[in-house]
Parts: sequence; C-alpha cells; structure tokens
Amino acid sequence: MLATVKDIVTFLEGIAPPNLAESWDNTGLAVGDNEHPVKKVLVALDVIDSVIDEAVEIGADLILTHHPMLLFRKIDRIIKNDALGKRIYKLIENEIAALSAHTNLDVTKGGTNDVLAEIIGLTNVEILKGTYTEELRKIVVYVPQSHLEVVREAMCNAGGGHIGGYSHCTFQTQGEGTFLPLAGASPYIGKEGALEKTAECRLETIALLNKVDGIIEALKAVHPYEEVAYDIYPVEQKGKKEGIGRIGDLEKPMLFSEFAKRLKDKLNIDDILRLVGDPNQEIRRIGLCTGSGVEFMAAAKKQGADLYLTGDLKFHEAQKALEMGLCVGDITHYASEVIIVPILQKALQQEAKEKGWTLEVVCSKVNGQTFWSI
Repeated sequence: MLATVKDIVTFLEGIAPPNLAESWDNTGLAVGDNEHPVKKVLVALDVIDSVIDEAVEIGADLILTHHPMLLFRKIDRIIKNDALGKRIYKLIENEIAALSAHTNLDVTKGGTNDVLAEIIGLTNVEILKGTYTEELRKIVVYVPQSHLEVVREAMCNAGGGHIGGYSHCTFQTQGEGTFLPLAGASPYIGKEGALEKTAECRLETIALLNKVDGIIEALKAVHPYEEVAYDIYPVEQKGKKEGIGRIGDLEKPMLFSEFAKRLKDKLNIDDILRLVGDPNQEIRRIGLCTGSGVEFMAAAKKQGADLYLTGDLKFHEAQKALEMGLCVGDITHYASEVIIVPILQKALQQEAKEKGWTLEVVCSKVNGQTFWSI
C-alpha cells in the first residue's frame, strides 16, 4: 500500500502539531498535491537547490524538512528565473512535494531542543520559555441511565477525561429530567404534547479545547435522544505547557574548555564553534535553544544557567553575555538543528512499517552548513 502526501502531512502534524508553531511561521505543506502517492521521502534541513537536485536524482516524491521554503514571507508571484521561483518550478515539474515542521518541531516534545539536550547529556530537563498552554473545557451531558456507559465510553474514546496519567476521568450524579415533545418531534421517551419526567444522569468530564468538537460529535452519535442536552464550560485550570528551548544539568560539572571539546565531538563540528566566557569556568547547568535563540539567553541566566547554547550570535550579544557572567557557545544554526534529520527519518520509517506503507525514507547527503574555516 502506498502512502499519499496527505498521509505524510498527518504523520508530521501528529508529532509536531501546527498549533505549536509561531504565528509568523510558514510551516506545513508548501508545494504538492495531497492525493499524490509517495514511494520515497528525502529528509533534510532545508529545501535548497542541492537538496532538490538530490531528490530528483534519487526519485523522491516528497522532501521533508525542518526549515520551510517560505520561511519569513508569503509570496505573491512565482517567477522562474529567480531563486525561489526556480525551486518551486523544479519541484512541480518533477512532482515533488515540499513539507516542513519548523517552530512547532522546536517546541514539541522530542523535537529539536529535546534532541540537543539528549545529545549533550542533560538531566532534569525543563522548558526554557513557555510559549503555549493547552486550554481546557468542562463538558456536561444529560443522559438516561440505560445509555450512561455507552455515552461515557464514546466521550472518552474521543479524547475526553484525560488528567495526567489517567484516562476515562468522569463524574456522574443522578436526577430527574423533564421535557415536553412538541408537534413533529420523535421522542425516544414520552409522547407528543405530554410532559415527561425521567431518571437521567448528569455526566461530566474535562477535555482539551481542540478535542471538544469531536467529543460532542461522538456523544451525539450514541446518545438516544433526538435533541441532546449538553453544556460546555470554560475552566480556570490549564493543560500541558509547551515551550521553546530547554534547560537542564550535567551529571557532573566540567570546565567550559573541556565541555567545548566534548560538544564538538558530539555535534561533529570541526572548527566552526565560537565560544564566549572564561574557559576555566565550571559548567553544570546549561540552557539551549536550537537555531537562532539568542533572545532567550537572559531567561537561561535567570534560571541558573552557567552556559547557553544556540546559533547566530552577534558581537553585542556576546558582550551582553559577558556582562551577565554567562558562558555562550555558538554552535551554528545548521549544526544545532541538522540533528533532527535522522530522528525524522527513523520516525517516518517506523510509521510506514506500522501502517503497512511501501515507503523508503532516506536522509539527505547534502552538507548544508554555510560556514567554513581554515
């Protein structure tokens, strides 16, 4: 069985939900036909010319990347002889889709920041800067005793009733419901024109806001009444918090100079590693943000970081770090994020195995590092 572009989109949204992306981000499907079959996927960091050429050469139907083709802007024209237009034309001419997960993949559990934290051996890892908190709703439905269990099961199977490590969390109370079927009604209980009193249960549960519509649809599908009485209430408590960057601790403290050597080895960095701070400073607590995350440097220091890792560090930002007494490692934008490529490749290949797709997923061999040194 062949996967489609839409199947790959669904897979990616499952591990990196679009609602976690920043508002300015152009994550998702940039080029392609949702119904087009996919036999081979090429995973890379960027949709650059050399990666597109590689995709054409190996016969890939889809390029899956971290960075979107349209990173910071929407386009209002496609011209074949400019850089972006040339890429779009080549993708379309070769029927290759371009799909990405960007800031949502940075934020999500198991994304770029978690992978970097794991590679450098951090423990007690926490979110550096919160960016998203799940909204919750209380759902209440009134149901006859005879259908209580089937309605409860439908609501919970649709995503209701999850609290921490528990599912099917509900509460019920018994009472008496009244209703008077009007002309044209087809009541499950009672008859037209007569006030009906019947034993009912008030069933309530908690749910994520983005699950509410599906839960209501599920309960209506199994509820016996022609008109289902239900309420949706806002609640003060919030769900799981997501955020950008991570902060954690090394198992044992190390000198900054020693950790830098370890870092180069772990990330396969040759000489492109810029360091700020005293090489003899002891490093125990480390904050990080993959890509370009200098803006969270102060947050890392406030949370006790001795060292902060990111890319795209500027001169005056380095001066600010020195003033704060914070060591910084600029590991480059590319090196900090290319680490997600094999993670995506393995995850998609596993998904294909579980779904029974005939799909080959390969990592790009293109070295997209823009810097070099002598």
